[in-house]
Amino acid sequence: PLDPQGIASADDEIFRLTTREGRLTVEVGQVENAEVKLPSDIVFDQSPDVLLNALLPLYLENQLLRSLQEAAASELASRMTAMNNASDNAKALAKTLTLDYNKARQAAITQEILEVVGGSAALA
Repeated sequence: PLDPQGIASADDEIFRLTTREGRLTVEVGQVENAEVKLPSDIVFDQSPDVLLNALLPLYLENQLLRSLQEAAASELASRMTAMNNASDNAKALAKTLTLDYNKARQAAITQEILEVVGGSAALA
């Protein structure tokens, strides 16, 4: 649709660039073609068609760049959230494993003490 001479598309189509699930998609919409009456007190150095053909590619390029930047920012925010959740889960797992290790260690020490006491009782 965008070429050096201007915008090449039907008069009743609008293309919307969006992102879904991290992928760019193009949505095509239909619009009514209404005649626009400009106020008579506006003075243009160039015709409105020339101005539109000069500004519209810049506008579309800007919108495309903005969409890509928003998609990248969204992806980075999702990654940060996922990493934060992973860090929280790792801390909770480390705490649980430390408790399990300490319980097993304490049980082993208690068992050794019972064996020593049992052995000394057998000798006495």
